[in-house]
Amino acid sequence: MIKLNVKSQETQTYQDPFLQEVKTLVTSALKELRESHPDKPEIQAAQLLANMTTPPKFELGQAALPCHSLAKTFRSSPIKIAENLAGLIQKQPLKFIAKIDVVNGYLNFHANLKDFGAFLNDSIHSEKYFEEPLLEPVEREKILVEYSQPNTHKALHVGHLRNMVYGDAVCNLLEYAGHDIVRCTYPGDMGAHIAKSLWYIQTQKFDAYKEVKKHPERQADWLGEVYAESDDFVKAAAGTPNEAKIKTEIGAVLKQLQEKKGAAYDLYLETKEWSLKQLREVYDWLGMKFDIWFYESECDEPSRELVLQKFKDGFFVKSEGAIGIDLNQYNLGFAMYLKSDGNGLYLTKDLELIRRKFADQHVTRSIVVVDARQRLHFQQLFKTAELMGYPQAAKSLHLSYESVTTPDGKPCSSRNLNGIQLSQLRETMEQKVIHDYLNNYRGEWTDKEIADTARIIALGALKYGFLKVDANVVIKFVMEDWLKLEGETGPYLQYVHARAKSVLDKVGQPEQRKEVLLETDFEKELLIKLGDFNASVLQAEKTYRPSAIAAYLFDLCRLFNRFYKECPIKTTTGVQRDTRLALVELTTAVLQHGLALLGIVAPDKM
Repeated sequence: MIKLNVKSQETQTYQDPFLQEVKTLVTSALKELRESHPDKPEIQAAQLLANMTTPPKFELGQAALPCHSLAKTFRSSPIKIAENLAGLIQKQPLKFIAKIDVVNGYLNFHANLKDFGAFLNDSIHSEKYFEEPLLEPVEREKILVEYSQPNTHKALHVGHLRNMVYGDAVCNLLEYAGHDIVRCTYPGDMGAHIAKSLWYIQTQKFDAYKEVKKHPERQADWLGEVYAESDDFVKAAAGTPNEAKIKTEIGAVLKQLQEKKGAAYDLYLETKEWSLKQLREVYDWLGMKFDIWFYESECDEPSRELVLQKFKDGFFVKSEGAIGIDLNQYNLGFAMYLKSDGNGLYLTKDLELIRRKFADQHVTRSIVVVDARQRLHFQQLFKTAELMGYPQAAKSLHLSYESVTTPDGKPCSSRNLNGIQLSQLRETMEQKVIHDYLNNYRGEWTDKEIADTARIIALGALKYGFLKVDANVVIKFVMEDWLKLEGETGPYLQYVHARAKSVLDKVGQPEQRKEVLLETDFEKELLIKLGDFNASVLQAEKTYRPSAIAAYLFDLCRLFNRFYKECPIKTTTGVQRDTRLALVELTTAVLQHGLALLGIVAPDKM
């Protein structure tokens, strides 16, 4: 019996009738071929279909199925097997398949572009194409995605944006596919770094603190400077007579924070809000919203109580005075949850956090976006939670990413104040956009239109710059390169969208959308690329790769620009004019939705 496990492929092509027809008919033909050879082993139809590819040249077809893997099963040449499958498929009624060729053991499928074009014209124009979930109901999950975990009392720099932008784009992909996504942020609002900063303010910077209280716009940045200074100050005291005194005083501050009382605690509450206010402003600038705000401070004491209870129950064990769990049988070593002095670790608080996440019984798994250095941490956490009785943890995932460096290759750092600070970044980028591109529109556009467009372009540059490469690639942030209007940049994609909108504004809309006339390969290739959008999104969603959508959109813009150059619109009439206008219209729609998945706004003019 053939295993026809092809639901995911059929789902992928729900709104692409050409590929759906190809896969449905291939599955049927494989079944018939297998039934005529009952002595042969099972055929994994899903695996075969997963090998479908695109021919190297458009004229060779729009989909290709290699048959080489079937040669051993049927003891026949790939060419002969392809010919047999082609014959079986061609016995069936074909709607979106125009013809099938056998080329070197491949089945090459040519699309019926007239019917395919009419389908896309209707479904994309009506927005139905973008509204239907790509996943079957049984495949959809409620997933809690945690991203953006900046520490309060530290400077926010451009490196922090990679986590925020990557996490947000992954959420967008998952939601578009049909999942129910709960977006969570988890600020680090407690710890030794905060106690050190507060001590430094109280003992070295109190007059400056009283002055900055009068200037809300400076408060968060000042805290970032204080953190860097306090770290240098304490390091400089190492090995001096003051070292022990400083450690004792910082310990006393930390105790006030843990007991939630005292002058240091009052200062903590005030300055914490300074940091959170800036964080909320950054999220608002980026267009990001979170459903849940978890706080590290809220998990601290409950996490210790949880570990002690589990130790009492016999789940955790003691080793050299520390409490944890032996995970050596899973090649994960000993996971420590309480140190010998009774203090917890990040792992401790994350265990309480995961308990809170899974308090909602409908949540099937958690995805955590954190840099690559924390890989072992999350392997230990998820395995511990699974053994504690949370099956969701076994399906949970740590999405890691690499660092961001300055133009000279230095890692962005709050401690060293490396990397442009976010408070400076926004103004610097938006002013550069206005100076380089938008000042020419003074008098034609309102000041608000110029300011809003500058923000849209600056964010487009940032987000596309972070997302156009895979998460495992180190990114060098060079603002001038990311803001260019040519090449693989966000502003280039935004410009293509604005250009296409301009064509529609000047020439008008198609008069009819039922008939399609495609006379050149430029039109045909653009149409096929437009129809590939949802399949590309689903593949990106399954692999958590927004970079795949960035690459798709760049290719789409390249094809559109070639079409725009080679296929005049103003001088055409009738069905040809309507078809070309429809291709422009469909391109704007796909660009708008595709950029939105990356968190980027597609401007109507720029």
